[in-house]
Amino acid sequence: MNLEPVVFICAHPDDIFCVAGTLALLRQKGHPVYDFCLTPGQRGYHLPDEIPTAGLKPPRPDVAARRTQEEQAACAVLGAELVMFNEMDGELFAGREICTTVAARLADIKPRAVLTLWVFDKPDHSAAFSVAHTALHLAGLYWTTEFYLAPIDPAGYQFQPTIYVNVSSVIEQKKAVLRCYANQFGPENAAAHLQHARILGRNIFSDYAEVFATTMPLVGTRWDRPAEVGRLLLSL
Repeated sequence: MNLEPVVFICAHPDDIFCVAGTLALLRQKGHPVYDFCLTPGQRGYHLPDEIPTAGLKPPRPDVAARRTQEEQAACAVLGAELVMFNEMDGELFAGREICTTVAARLADIKPRAVLTLWVFDKPDHSAAFSVAHTALHLAGLYWTTEFYLAPIDPAGYQFQPTIYVNVSSVIEQKKAVLRCYANQFGPENAAAHLQHARILGRNIFSDYAEVFATTMPLVGTRWDRPAEVGRLLLSL
């Protein structure tokens, strides 16, 4: 049975790992899942003796191609449809053109929910939130679409979880998604992310969890807003 679609809007290939378990659960229930990846991650590589404050690295087409392939592999694990955009890694912002382009895709898909990245994070992640937020308004879908924010780092600045999703039953899929990103995640990084999920799981007496914040308070009724924020993820 096909249910209403769910769209994840992110900045880079590999951002999807933070919601991989939740998307796997939604896919199991019958929701079509889309991954809108706004950049191919052209600058996502390391230099010898790299200094974090040294400025932006030159974009590399070979890195973009490899990271796109990794994103395709991760989407295959999740049964998600990948939609790649071609914004510049490290320079993403919510300009009119990209927001209008994403809005047109959202208007066509008419998702039940949009998931994106926590707003107080690195600039590209913050920009992905702004693109998602603006595109929903441009598409006329903001008041009828559930909207969730996920942290790349659960200890992210000012992040307060509103919803915990128990992803214990699909943790092998989350692990498989992490393994797709050899370009970004070595064994130690992957283990650290899984440990975060395990720590979050303790808060809800489960083995593993993912967390989300909402842009609206979770209450029974809310100013006649058609979309009851929280209903979809709380049903998992």
